[in-house]
Amino acid sequence: MAGSEEIREVARHVRDAHRLAVLTGAGLSTPSGIPDFRSAGGFYADERNAGVFDIREFQRRPEHFYRFAREFYPMLARAQPNAAHRALARWEGGALDIRIATQNIDDLHQRAGSSRVYPVHGTVEISTCVSCRTSCSTETLVPEVMAGRVPGCACGGIFKPDITFFGEMLPEAAWERSVEAMQSADLVLVLGTSLAVYPAAALPGYRNRRAGLLIVNRDATPLDEAADVVIHDDLAETLRAVDEAV
Repeated sequence: MAGSEEIREVARHVRDAHRLAVLTGAGLSTPSGIPDFRSAGGFYADERNAGVFDIREFQRRPEHFYRFAREFYPMLARAQPNAAHRALARWEGGALDIRIATQNIDDLHQRAGSSRVYPVHGTVEISTCVSCRTSCSTETLVPEVMAGRVPGCACGGIFKPDITFFGEMLPEAAWERSVEAMQSADLVLVLGTSLAVYPAAALPGYRNRRAGLLIVNRDATPLDEAADVVIHDDLAETLRAVDEAV
């Protein structure tokens, strides 16, 4: 667990902030039971999952993604917000103006109670027909997916979740709001991301030069040396301790 001095320092920054911009990554959701992608125990450790989030692979054989989804969708449904999600939601309930740009495709921030969440990698909650662009709740497609079928649309097309696959553009509105949040914040908090996947990893670079920068992540990031406080520790427990000290 991070030292008490580091916890107090992060809490002080949060208490003093008026506008907080947060960038969250997979490390925020791993305590909720959703693996990350690149670690030894992540999704890509299973070679069967290679290319499941590549748009060209989806266009060529969507059944590859939906085989993976038979495990992935129930996992997301079981996941619950953890202490880190709940802490961020509680801070929003006070006087702090907090906006969250997330690389995560789950809805755990929203389920915890956060309202200004910008999913820069899209969301799994909605699916859209690749042909006619009709959208529906992904939940309505789960029975078909679990039966081993690629969910089809009445027009004859197939549904794809509104996740930003590799090779696709980021959602424009979520990206623009995320950049604006970084530019207007007096404090930027980076949580659970190695800052290795672009363009999302570039978001902290949009911050005002006078804004503080705090990083909590299991591993080192390229921005550690530029940060005011860096904590390499369990994210959920660290945010729980910070929340108690705020």
